[in-house]
Amino acid sequence: MHLRGNVIYNTWENFWKKAYKSSYFRAQYDETSERTDWSLSERQLFTQSNGRTLLGQDTMGRLHFLCTPHDKIYAVPSGGTDLGGQFKGYIGQYYQNDTALLLGKMKYDLELDNGLMISGANKQSWTTYYDDFLPVTATEHPELETRIFSFAPILEKEAVPASSIHPVPGPAGAFYCIEVKNISGCKMKGKLRLSFDQKFVNQFEHYGKYFDDYTVTPYKSEWDQKLLVLWHPEACAAIQLLDSVCEGQGDNPRIYVPFELKANESRTFTTVIALTPKREEIYSALGTLYQHTPLEWLNVTDDFWKERFGKITTDIRENQEAGEKYRDMQVRFILDNFNCLSFREDGSLLTNWQGAPSHSLSRLWGIDITPDVVSVMYAVPEVGKSAMFYLAERNRPRYSLYSDHSMFYYISLLVIAGKYLELTGDEKFFRDHPELVAAIDEIYDGMMKHKHKEKALISSRYASDLIVFCKYDYGANVQCYYALKSYRRILKLLERDATDVDRFMEQMKADMKELMEGSGPFGRQITGGNNLGENEERFYIQDDLNYYGGEDTATVMAPLYGLYEFDYEPYVNLHRYARSMYITNYDPEFQTMRELHFGMNPSATGCTLKLGGSLTRQEMLDNLNLLYERLDETGSLFWWPRATNKKRCLTRCSQGQGAWIQQSIEQWFGLRMDGTQKTLVIKPQGLLSGYKLQKTHLGAYVFDIEYREEKGKTVINIKNYNEEAIKVIFEVRKYGAGAQGECRKVEELVLAGALVEKEFVTETMAVQETDIAGAECSTMTEDGILFSPYGIIMPKLYNSDCGIFLFRYLISQSTDTEWKNAEVKIEVPDGWKVQYKQFYHWDYQPVFSDNKAVCMVGEVPQNTHKVAGFYISLPDELAGGEKSVMLSEHPFPQDTQHKMKQVTLYVEGQKTQAAGVISASLETDGKQCKVSEIPVLILSKEDYADALDKMYHGTKK
Repeated sequence: MHLRGNVIYNTWENFWKKAYKSSYFRAQYDETSERTDWSLSERQLFTQSNGRTLLGQDTMGRLHFLCTPHDKIYAVPSGGTDLGGQFKGYIGQYYQNDTALLLGKMKYDLELDNGLMISGANKQSWTTYYDDFLPVTATEHPELETRIFSFAPILEKEAVPASSIHPVPGPAGAFYCIEVKNISGCKMKGKLRLSFDQKFVNQFEHYGKYFDDYTVTPYKSEWDQKLLVLWHPEACAAIQLLDSVCEGQGDNPRIYVPFELKANESRTFTTVIALTPKREEIYSALGTLYQHTPLEWLNVTDDFWKERFGKITTDIRENQEAGEKYRDMQVRFILDNFNCLSFREDGSLLTNWQGAPSHSLSRLWGIDITPDVVSVMYAVPEVGKSAMFYLAERNRPRYSLYSDHSMFYYISLLVIAGKYLELTGDEKFFRDHPELVAAIDEIYDGMMKHKHKEKALISSRYASDLIVFCKYDYGANVQCYYALKSYRRILKLLERDATDVDRFMEQMKADMKELMEGSGPFGRQITGGNNLGENEERFYIQDDLNYYGGEDTATVMAPLYGLYEFDYEPYVNLHRYARSMYITNYDPEFQTMRELHFGMNPSATGCTLKLGGSLTRQEMLDNLNLLYERLDETGSLFWWPRATNKKRCLTRCSQGQGAWIQQSIEQWFGLRMDGTQKTLVIKPQGLLSGYKLQKTHLGAYVFDIEYREEKGKTVINIKNYNEEAIKVIFEVRKYGAGAQGECRKVEELVLAGALVEKEFVTETMAVQETDIAGAECSTMTEDGILFSPYGIIMPKLYNSDCGIFLFRYLISQSTDTEWKNAEVKIEVPDGWKVQYKQFYHWDYQPVFSDNKAVCMVGEVPQNTHKVAGFYISLPDELAGGEKSVMLSEHPFPQDTQHKMKQVTLYVEGQKTQAAGVISASLETDGKQCKVSEIPVLILSKEDYADALDKMYHGTKK
């Protein structure tokens, strides 16, 4: 092979036999997905990127799309009036670049000389990732076997660097290959045909629209010797099936390779695709792609990821399958987030997609870039440098009404800088770039300009595309605390005075405790934030509402940022509160918090927050299994998992996946590196009871680490592959502990190249679980039975003008009776219609008949949450937007001192009038247990707006 060093796979046969394949994440064709997932970001795709070109292969073996970014970065409107232009922006979006995207749905077919036509893949094919990154679709036909795969290669590490983060990114192009094996028992002759759509997309932001409707055709399709070149002013693709015969016109080509295969003989066919924004860049990309065979490029790319990940195995003693699956999810999340990063050829960052592919092509969302980049830095730390230079210029919107528009986004450079220093120890980088340090100083000054006049708390208007609920938000200040910690680290390496920063951080911890903690149903808890009397314009929510946003991935990081330990009582009680009906946005059907305090979408970050806030091993296991249930067949987590049959909503959740990777590595694996101090803390506080890392990167550092818990002892072995000694601090918990309890601490210096083996004697922890549903039943009711609708804003069936909404009842009981056959009967006002909803299942079009329905709930064990769900169809004149149906308030009390509230259902209409009652009866084994009567009030648009405003911001003073 034309490669330096060791070759991992010298033949394709060797690769197919030895490459790692997940036992848990693979997929076959999904007919429903093909018909209903209109957005490219929601389609059933296996994705891969080299940092420049991103591609997606579907379960029919089609190279569904590939894209390469434009170099021009431009600002988009960050809020303000929607003028109805070609595109708009949201408050959490500042910049984007365009994308040369080929929606080719490229495929292979075989035409045999005997007249038989065989598709390269079919609906029975299986698609999975090989060695974690390579999409492969395997098909068994009676006559032959095929494997179709596609990848954009990483560059050779020995090549002359063209990038500041070499060997990333790779060239602007990809390989699309098929291996055909003749299993017919005799010679086979025919033609392999390549076909594809000639469609480009360059600028797109229409979530929920049919992506294919926004394609453009090439201005010119022409043969250029062996290449078919598709050209548009914003995109150019050059396509070559190697060894092919090319016939026909450029806009209607016939491309095929004649072949002859003996019995049991295999052959791999290759299509080379270069994809660039400009025609003049095509040959440059091809010049790199032509350097190696696909097998050689596969070895180069595979070697890059094998070197970064090493070999990982994970174990959970309570559930072997959950332990094995955890390794696959961990790697998938990091690779998904790497796919979100787009770079220029020189290594400078162009954008961070919100999920790859995103519903808004190449647009950077502020809430995603920090967790995305941090998660990738554990394996590829050099991307942090590019992100810091990007954010030095683009951490604020081009224009906003507010100078504290989004503190999360504003300080993201500092957060990434701190993590980069921890994972690399690269102090020289900051000394060599005074212009970057100047930008960091400016960020610190901006933070201080937005601190409270007396308290060490910092304000923000938005998180990203949502408000932060209180002006001084807890999550924002957690993130600010770590940003200040990072700034202090930079000041010290530059030998500058950090006294003011130290003083502010100490005061900040005290002020957060004093002003952002209060009483809750489980004891003292974090309240979410505080307006400190500065909400005269009623921009934020009312002061007396405790909250936890479903997209707040900062608060859960507080223990890792050094504010306190994971068993700090207010932190623990916040996360109990977030799993209960006391909080206004917990949804017992979705089993996570919705985005906003009044509801909206069931956020995937709610899953990672629920898992991240778990204290005991049982909580962790339950919530890990919930997260597993939310993953799609590829192992990815999408933003709004609505149902078992609708997991891919919006796009891959790069924020949630990234935040979980940080918590996973630093809490569950317990690996907290500080490269500036050459110190590694090994302090597992998650569900993993064992793991083995072999030559695994922790940023720039490489270790073997074996961790194993047994009853009575814990074993930790570590080998240091780095060129310098590392001080290792072993912190060992008791057997049976999750994140709670004290740890035994031992320090040891591990010399370069040395292996240290440690064994610790451990005691067993007695663990007591918290009964959340039991607490609700005992405090909210007199009879121990909860039966009530829940939520404030009722979810709609779809986003546009819609007259169908979800209306669901919580059922919970702490009686002495076993409930085996519970059901709920409902009747809605005349002129309305209702149909039952299956638990956590999505009906794209419910079928209605009349105004009565029954939902069979089945068994209701004591102290559990059960849900009876219904779809309600309104008269046409009451169809409205996504916030047009709401309960007058959260029916459940926020504390243990009050009982359930009587609520009314408000519907936005033309004039205010009563509209009857929604009556529901809870029955078990034929006996009526409880009745719910919800008055319905149609409100005029003005009255509804007032009610919505009161719910959101509180009563006007």
